[in-house]
Amino acid sequence: MHSFTLGGAGSIPSVEFDARSKNLVASGPGGAFQAIKISTGEVTTIDEGIGWVAEYRFSPDGRFMAAGGAGGIIIWDARTWKELRRIGGESLGGGRGHVGFSRDGRYIAAIDTFGRLRFWDPATGTEIHVVGEGLLPDGAVEFTIDGRVLAAGADRKVHVFGPRSGSRK
Repeated sequence: MHSFTLGGAGSIPSVEFDARSKNLVASGPGGAFQAIKISTGEVTTIDEGIGWVAEYRFSPDGRFMAAGGAGGIIIWDARTWKELRRIGGESLGGGRGHVGFSRDGRYIAAIDTFGRLRFWDPATGTEIHVVGEGLLPDGAVEFTIDGRVLAAGADRKVHVFGPRSGSRK
């Protein structure tokens, strides 16, 4: 067993391995993100003041890490830990922040404050598609292997959408 000490005081609310399991990213007290290189134990601070974050995910190819929070989605280069862009802005605030990458890494999705499912290209930050209005009050977003999206809403319903057609299935 190996233990790594991160900066700040308090608990570590979430951890996530990258696609190759070479790095572990942990959100620490006060919203700091830190990456731990498993082979050496080296700790790198990614962002010290990101604030509240619902969750963060790595793209399946390991190129990107995205975090969703009150100010939108922040995307980092998962090799250098440099921030690449912020997308979605305030329309993703209000308690949301769940993000999901498609299995091929071509899309990132999140639910906005209007209950819409929105898709972006993580490499450019360009919005690709918007689905619905008022359908999804909040919830996690997950892509299936075949490219469909599963969004679990707070209304105790599960909505499954086709990302390219915009249709609910």
